[in-house]
Amino acid sequence: MMATARCSYSDEPLDLAPFKELLLATCGFFFEKGREQTLCDALNRRMSASGVNDADAYQSLLRSDSKELLRLVELLTVNETYFLREPDHLNLMVDKLLPSMMGGKSGRPVRILSAGCSTGEEPYSIAIMLRERYGADCERLFTITGVDIDTNAVAIARQGVYGKGSFRGMEPSLLERYFKPCGPGKYRVGENIGRQVRFEVVNLLGANYPQEMLLPDIIFYRNVSIYFPQQIQREIFGRLAGLLGDGGCLIVGATETLHHDIGILSLVEQDSLFFYRKAPTPVFEERRTLSRHTVIAERPSGVSRQVAAISPARSENRQSPLPAHRVPGRPLQPLQPAVRQDVRALFDQAIELAHNKQYEKSLEVLDEIVRQDATFEKAHCLKGSLLLSMSRFDEAQVVSNEVLGRDPLCLQAYLMLGIIARQKGDEENAAKRFREALYLNASCWLAHYYSAEISYGQRDEKRARSAYEAALRTLEKGSLKEHGQDFFPLSFNAEQFIVICRHKLSLLAAKK
Repeated sequence: MMATARCSYSDEPLDLAPFKELLLATCGFFFEKGREQTLCDALNRRMSASGVNDADAYQSLLRSDSKELLRLVELLTVNETYFLREPDHLNLMVDKLLPSMMGGKSGRPVRILSAGCSTGEEPYSIAIMLRERYGADCERLFTITGVDIDTNAVAIARQGVYGKGSFRGMEPSLLERYFKPCGPGKYRVGENIGRQVRFEVVNLLGANYPQEMLLPDIIFYRNVSIYFPQQIQREIFGRLAGLLGDGGCLIVGATETLHHDIGILSLVEQDSLFFYRKAPTPVFEERRTLSRHTVIAERPSGVSRQVAAISPARSENRQSPLPAHRVPGRPLQPLQPAVRQDVRALFDQAIELAHNKQYEKSLEVLDEIVRQDATFEKAHCLKGSLLLSMSRFDEAQVVSNEVLGRDPLCLQAYLMLGIIARQKGDEENAAKRFREALYLNASCWLAHYYSAEISYGQRDEKRARSAYEAALRTLEKGSLKEHGQDFFPLSFNAEQFIVICRHKLSLLAAKK
């Protein structure tokens, strides 16, 4: 069906399809039905302002006049942001990434790029964090560039004047230290950070990038790609990855992490945070092999783990690679299909035994499966779940860590480790594991629920309320299976979780 909308200057409906195609091709903007009115309103405003009252003529103008295209784009971009947003990423940069980078730059400054910087809060936040850690030396040690397609947003960034809403994530002491009052409710960026940040108007889908964008060591690309369709996400991510030098890091928003796990960069986890790193191809292949086939003991805190770029699908949709049998003097041969079929039949038997609460017999069958095919990950996950159900927490923890050694993106393993940590009274580690689970699947209501329970017990009412609400939103949409546990029997059914979340939210509301 043709996408149309009523035009303010004519009784004829305006065909939006050609405009949508043009904006998708030139800027990556995608307008679903819910956003078509926004596009129509913007077209009406610009056609009126430019004195063009014919849709075909305005399309021609957009194709021939890049400035007019940018004026239209300014009406379509969403510039909601604030200082020190998602501070964990900024702390990761300052505490972990930069110290390891600074020694190998041969005296040149570390280059940091904020792609899709909107009105500038992100690059200025980076400058503040660097100034806090390195003092005045940060001007010598680092360069910061912010780019955005919206000329109005970039103009605001260069001006550096912000209202109170932009500071809702900032401590008053930082506001006082790095900003100067310049009118009722307005603050201007201080010279000490303003002179370190450079801004450019850049279309990430454009043909050329300015010199300041080339070979950055760290790229922040957060909360931008969620507005693009998948093919545009892939193209822009590929372009940004191409800008990075070896060892460079690309940081995306927490909810965007796995959308970009498409095999271009290595996904790395450090301190419960995920980011992407560019490595030489041989190193990448070695790490891919390691993460898929090597059993790794539980990683000490602070040690990063390279993660192969594999599909983030839940475990029932993930096919383990077929193991190979080695015969001296002969090439590797894949496991015969008949053996795989026998293993799956055994797994069905183990599932049935587990459903009938014959846990010990189910474990015996699972051990036989692993003996025949150690790469059959479902067997390991079910074994961990059964051990957890039987309160054999230490054994379940060993199995879960072994699963993560082979597949660092296994959601169920993180959930099991979080539940085990809670059972052992280690709330800090439990919260860490549930955060990791949410990085893998932001819709995992079970991780939100347990995070809420931990925050509630710690009397962190703000975090508890947010997590309960997140769990409830998913549950009320009917996504009852989005709990991430394929085999583990929950203590309550999903409807009971809804009741619990609502009850806890009512208690929190009463405390306001």
